[in-house]
Amino acid sequence: MSLELPALPYDIKALEPHLSRETVRRRHGRLQRRCVARLAALAAGTPWADASPEAIARGAEGELAREAARAWALTFHWHSLAPRPGEPSETLEAAIVAAFGDREGLYRAIEDATAPLRGVGGWGWLVARGEARELAVLANAEGELPMAPGVIPLLAHYVAPEAEEAAAGLAAFRALANWRFAAANLVGPAPPA
Repeated sequence: MSLELPALPYDIKALEPHLSRETVRRRHGRLQRRCVARLAALAAGTPWADASPEAIARGAEGELAREAARAWALTFHWHSLAPRPGEPSETLEAAIVAAFGDREGLYRAIEDATAPLRGVGGWGWLVARGEARELAVLANAEGELPMAPGVIPLLAHYVAPEAEEAAAGLAAFRALANWRFAAANLVGPAPPA
């Protein structure tokens, strides 16, 4: 496997009007491209050179692991959004209700958890924990992932470093959350690497 920029799972303008093509171009075509290029440069000549970003993030240390985590999170982020997101599966909806009361409760939990990241950037994650796969929201800085044993990421919400863009990003997440992707992750291992 080579460390290359993965293609978007949809056309660059497919998330409009919630996420502009310029925002997608900036995050995917510039930010993620630079991230993958840095990762490839750091991994070159090491045992990690042919590994996936997820494998590197889980097994490497230091700057290499952080850059791999950024690359993996950005790819996961694009799959966490969909032009036609649909509705949560019955199983996922029941888990959301059990953990947060309803989807509005989930969105509030993400907003509250990611509030400290506005102005610095990072991630909000909907995750499932343990064998019962109970839902929770986690937030972390860029370069960190929710990859503890028993934690399965379902959706990723990117928190932009710019406060204005962070607020718009949360509104976009509400409109574009890919419930089919989340439901698939809830019942199986989380793709993509």
